[in-house]
Amino acid sequence: MKQFVIWVSLLGLAYPASGQFKKIRTQEVSDSITTVAVDRPGDLYIITKEGQLQHFDKDGKLYSLYKKDPSPTLFDPRDGSRLFAYFRPVQQYAYMSPSFEITQRIQLDSAFSIDPWLVCASGDYNVWILDAADWSLKKIDTKKGLVLTETVLPPAFSKLKSDYLTLREYQGFLFIADHSKGIHVFNSLGNHLRTISVPLPSYFNFLGEELYYQSGTSLIFFDLFSAETRELKLPETSIFSVLTDERLFLIKPRQIHIYEVK
Repeated sequence: MKQFVIWVSLLGLAYPASGQFKKIRTQEVSDSITTVAVDRPGDLYIITKEGQLQHFDKDGKLYSLYKKDPSPTLFDPRDGSRLFAYFRPVQQYAYMSPSFEITQRIQLDSAFSIDPWLVCASGDYNVWILDAADWSLKKIDTKKGLVLTETVLPPAFSKLKSDYLTLREYQGFLFIADHSKGIHVFNSLGNHLRTISVPLPSYFNFLGEELYYQSGTSLIFFDLFSAETRELKLPETSIFSVLTDERLFLIKPRQIHIYEVK
């Protein structure tokens, strides 16, 4: 799900107004889009209903395609050179090249997690695990085979596995998208800090020190340190919206609408 992470040069400037977007292309896709992600350089990735993983450059040109069973449960392209994917049915995570060649595949150790519902990368080699068996969060040092930190989700959190959609680390924080409550924010030790109320948070991303998510026809930005919010009006409706320093991608069921950020 940054998961998707972005570093941008726009920071320190005002966010663009909706009129500062120029549409440059509409890219048709052969299957319905269910998940999106973007890497730090600004390339777009989609997962389709039939399980295809597709990589597009910033102008919508298809770079590579992956179609194998199972498709990733959680996918984070990170810096675009070492992509992360978690495959829940086989309880494995993997690192991929930009062309989706699997360069490393790791089987999760059952000593660390009985029911690993979500797994995400932490730095270059460590991982976070959300274990649905006891609703614990564990950070694992994969080189040493050690649990670095372990906490349990607050009692008021959902006990339905299907509510937990994605898990991501960013700038020392950990984020869980919860279908029933919003986006939960944790510190580096796995302690819950706050929950951002977002209806059906199927996708969120980051720009610098801010998290953003779509609400209707706007993007809402939430400052991770001050908790201040701001809003950006989008030029048209979409099911997912992805903003980088150069592009705005508006995702519809079978189309990618690409805007230049002027």
